Amino acid sequence: MPTIEEVIKRLHYSDGQLVAVAIWCEDDVLFRAKERHIKCSQEQAKQVIERVDHKQDCSLGITWDTLDCYLDELN
Repeated sequence: MPTIEEVIKRLHYSDGQLVAVAIWCEDDVLFRAKERHIKCSQEQAKQVIERVDHKQDCSLGITWDTLDCYLDELN
């Protein structure tokens, strides 16, 4: 899975071009886990992000519900 630095290096858009981007990271997983009173380590947050990345549905996108599904599997 790429890091944010690697993603930035791969962008090939001109400077003035507008883009729509949604980025989900480990901190989002940890925030949501805390909000839902679910214990989640940094390593588990990484695993959630990796699963989300590999199993995402391009038609549905990634939402808080997506993170919730994988967080629920931690328990």
